Amino acid sequence: MPLFADSIAQGILLPKKEMHAISFAPKNVADIFIIDVLPQGAKVKQGQAIASSDFRSLDRLIEDMDRYVKARNLDVLKLRFELEQEKATANQKNKEATLSLQRAQEDLKDFQEKRKARMLAEEEERVNKALRQLSYKQEELNQLVKMYKEDQVAEETEEIILTRLKNELSESDFAVQGAKLTSELAKLRTINRYGEDLQKNIDQWDLEAKSVAAKYKFSVEQKQLALTDAEVALKRAQDRLNDLQKDRAMAQFQSPADGILLYGGYVGDKWVANSVALKLRPGGKLEPFDKIATIVPPDSELIIQAVLPDSTPTPKVGDQVIVKITNKQLPGTVTVADPIPDADGKRRIIITPQAPAAEIFAPGLPVQVIIKDQQA
Repeated sequence: MPLFADSIAQGILLPKKEMHAISFAPKNVADIFIIDVLPQGAKVKQGQAIASSDFRSLDRLIEDMDRYVKARNLDVLKLRFELEQEKATANQKNKEATLSLQRAQEDLKDFQEKRKARMLAEEEERVNKALRQLSYKQEELNQLVKMYKEDQVAEETEEIILTRLKNELSESDFAVQGAKLTSELAKLRTINRYGEDLQKNIDQWDLEAKSVAAKYKFSVEQKQLALTDAEVALKRAQDRLNDLQKDRAMAQFQSPADGILLYGGYVGDKWVANSVALKLRPGGKLEPFDKIATIVPPDSELIIQAVLPDSTPTPKVGDQVIVKITNKQLPGTVTVADPIPDADGKRRIIITPQAPAAEIFAPGLPVQVIIKDQQA
């Protein structure tokens, strides 16, 4: 077997996954600055704040968003009212146009089925009445002429009466000609044109009904679209307000359980602490998705994560090593060893110390891992 030179890998005592992590995962971009934070290794109780933050920027965002939500809610209420009013107006206008069309159709039907025949009969009667009057005058004149011929003595009054009757007969004849002309014109123009006007009225109301229906259909759809847009805007604003309020509650950084406070936490299978520790100080600004701390139960079993020096070969799982913790040296066993470096170019191994956790319980404590020479 190849030789392994003595090597020292720097490591850190960590709890086994998965403990109670405290993460900073805001749903909205908000500046959160640390004012104060408990020291690493502090004992905390469930619900206790591990850090205090400056919420002024976030609180202003929440106030502004709350006002915006109220304004959008008023928009929605206003548009809902306008939509209902527009629907009611559309319904009324459609009814009015439909009723006018129905009445126009009924008028034409009545004309075609009843009134037209009556009007034509009236025109016939106009002529017949004039003819009867003419006939009456002619008969009256004939009877007087006959009577006066049988009377041997002609009187002046008789001549006057005959003259008057002859004039009335002439007038009746003229009236007959006028009645015939009026009747013909009524049949050719007045009655037919009246029917055409009724049909034209139907066409106009049919067009009006369609125009009203299309106009208000478009208007209702426009208002419905405006309402939908307003409701979407309201929901998005409410969601953002809810997210901001959740961010503020989350940024109280309360401990989820009793235990020991460690800065950082597991990201995937690796413990990340250094980059977070730099932010956990007064004035530090947290970034989204920072895993800022982990609460370790007092009876948690500990492991060691160590970074191998570049010149050190990767040990095998099961290899024995020496773990130096403060003034103690304890045996340990390599439980994870991957020769492929992490994204930062470092190779990390996991060691399980062969000692009761109570003897070495100090999560976050730096340790040294001594990899002894080994040869076949």
